[in-house]
Amino acid sequence: MLHKIKLSIVVLVTTISYAQTSTKVLIPYRDHSTWCLADTLGTIKVKTPYKDIKDFIITRNKGFTARYLVKNNKNYFVVDQSQKVILPEMNPYDSIYLNQEFPNYYWVFKKGKVGIWSANKEIVSCLYDKISPTDNKSFVVEKGELKGLVNSQSKLIIPVEYQSIYSSWDEVDQKNPKYVWVAEGVLVDKKFYDTKIKVEGTDIGFVSVKGIVDSSGGGADVRNQKLEQLRAKYDKVDFNFYNDYAIVTKDGKVGVVQFDNQEELVTPLYEEVEQYGNDHGVSLYKVKKDNLYGLIKEGNTFFLNCEYDAILDDKTLVKGNKKGIIIFNSIYPSIAPKYNSIKGFKQIDVSDSWQFGLFQVTTEKGKGLLGENGVEFFKD
Repeated sequence: MLHKIKLSIVVLVTTISYAQTSTKVLIPYRDHSTWCLADTLGTIKVKTPYKDIKDFIITRNKGFTARYLVKNNKNYFVVDQSQKVILPEMNPYDSIYLNQEFPNYYWVFKKGKVGIWSANKEIVSCLYDKISPTDNKSFVVEKGELKGLVNSQSKLIIPVEYQSIYSSWDEVDQKNPKYVWVAEGVLVDKKFYDTKIKVEGTDIGFVSVKGIVDSSGGGADVRNQKLEQLRAKYDKVDFNFYNDYAIVTKDGKVGVVQFDNQEELVTPLYEEVEQYGNDHGVSLYKVKKDNLYGLIKEGNTFFLNCEYDAILDDKTLVKGNKKGIIIFNSIYPSIAPKYNSIKGFKQIDVSDSWQFGLFQVTTEKGKGLLGENGVEFFKD
């Protein structure tokens, strides 16, 4: 057991150390009107010449990839973490969109129409209202309500005149050396054929969904017996069968009892109690005391003291006219209310077991990025 504990500590320290010192993960840092790139501790690693960094993505999917949407003069362009230009500055586009799921594809816009840039060229022209990646390295393209398909060679192999386009799962078509598409129209369905592109296979697992299990140790008679035991101890009992706990009231104060073993998870000391998420697998309850809100863990241990004017459903903490945010499942404490606004922005894959949360905040002087570790990636 001691060996396992030591091993867990080593893994945790290694993970934290990597997250703090990784030279790959570089986050845009605004120093007044100058843009830099900083590590997760806010230490500036690269001073850039850019007038703006509008967006960025960092992913570890099939290898580390970082992309930054930056601007120098008139146009936005795309660079990687080494400042290598991926999509050049002298481009004809009105705007560019980065997609976390497809870091090497760039949605490019011209006069209200969208195309795709990848591998140093425009692989889908800016002619469409919407473009969605699909199987066989192809793209479903849309004009109004009609759809077509552009293949991996940038050819429009299915004209934009169908309601639905999808891969054929017919057994005969699966054996066909060509890739088979089905295009459905209002009055006609038609098959189209293309070169089959080899891609790495992925195994998709199936999640079994279990029904609700009665964990109270018996049927209705046992539940009723335990319910009567609770009613004998408390003035009011509201039993939540699905979560196996009861909200109880005694002398005008509210708490929580685990229904099966009758254990008090939250002592009845509060004006209000309601379940509110969990942290590292432990249930949390939002409580109100003396008109202020906090979060308490099962076992009467405070996660957040009762000192907030409100704790919103989206994890926002409110104190006066300032906002903070709750951080779950992290080594870092929650963000104290000190900003005019705060909202989630990105989850960055620092390692296989670590995602670093970034938030957008506003102060009296403007907007900036804030790390879950409390580091402000801006200086006014």
